[in-house]
Amino acid sequence: MKTICFVVPDFPSVSETFVVNQMIAAKNRGFNVQVLTHRLGSLEQSSQKELLEAHDLLKDTLMINYHIPETKWKQLLLGGILAVRFFKYWRQSFKGTLRHGLLNRPYLIRFYRKLQGIDVFHVQFASGGIGLSEMKEAGLIKGKIITTFHGHDAHVKNANELNHLKRIYKTLFQESEHVTVNTPYLEDKVLALGCKRERIHVIPMGVDLGYFKGEIGKELPLKGAVRLISVGRFIEFKGFNYAIQAVKLLIDQGVEVVYTIVGDGPLDISLRQQIEALGLKDKVKLEGRLSQQEIKKELETHHLYLMCSITDSKGRCETQGVVTAEAQAMGLPVVAFNNGGIPYTIQDGETGRLVKEKDVEAYAQAILTFLEQQSLYKKMSLKARDFAMTNFSLELMTERFINLYKN
Repeated sequence: MKTICFVVPDFPSVSETFVVNQMIAAKNRGFNVQVLTHRLGSLEQSSQKELLEAHDLLKDTLMINYHIPETKWKQLLLGGILAVRFFKYWRQSFKGTLRHGLLNRPYLIRFYRKLQGIDVFHVQFASGGIGLSEMKEAGLIKGKIITTFHGHDAHVKNANELNHLKRIYKTLFQESEHVTVNTPYLEDKVLALGCKRERIHVIPMGVDLGYFKGEIGKELPLKGAVRLISVGRFIEFKGFNYAIQAVKLLIDQGVEVVYTIVGDGPLDISLRQQIEALGLKDKVKLEGRLSQQEIKKELETHHLYLMCSITDSKGRCETQGVVTAEAQAMGLPVVAFNNGGIPYTIQDGETGRLVKEKDVEAYAQAILTFLEQQSLYKKMSLKARDFAMTNFSLELMTERFINLYKN
């Protein structure tokens, strides 16, 4: 029985739905699953608490800790002793100055020796796999490395950052047998970083369609407000301020809507101030961070999903967005800004509407199109579910990753 080790930056974390889905899927297919994390959090901060407990995923979780002494002379002394002890691997992994070679490499070797029995390392977020790939290059690690990019690990603001990532990912690309991305948009980003095209697989993050299954063919209410919803971190590139502006335009036209935003983050106060200034306290509600079960219940009671992510001031944008697939699986059509990988996650005119990025008036008009045409809404609701089943099935994603683990 093969052992799959998932390498993640934080575990548990507030937004690890797609990672936990892959872990559980691997366990259900008979693999031993271990987790290697750079930062070990508490179970309480996870949105997947029930699943983590049910599958006992914390039991086999190990935090990366090289146990490097705090003082330089102790670092050099112990580093020298370890370099001699593991000379074969130290020599193979030695790069840069002797000082750096004694302050870093020996400690990595000592730590990663514990993982020599792992069959497959699945690196989630490429930056977390640098040390592992260097140990693979040195011959210490024998297991296969599969690296999955999610977006911010491939984002660069300028040519200097591009060249920097090319340098630090060079060994990772060499030692990864497979590299996966969630959309062709992200594929282009990873190719620009120096990965060979033949190693890249486009595998969208899947959702549990047995769990995310709502009313078939949702209908808009004949009386009362139409309920709009978004889910995500309160950060710039999620673009919630633009959706709030669009809702304001609709309400000023006499359209009866309410808007729920699920999440939290650094822009919480800013969003509340915007809602207050626009006089929308009774129309826009910030729910805070919810569990997956609670999010599902919210999707069940809402009618339209607002995907309002934008390209932020640092050039970052959405590469896929798992919650868009979850919403469509629940029968919610989507209104979205056209940027990044979002066009690959809905069918424009079939399961939702794409509009020009940051164009608030066009966004409001796209929402209004649904509200004015009950038959169109119901038709798109049905197609949204079918589209999710065809393109974002967790089973389909699992099968593709299992094939990479086996082959």
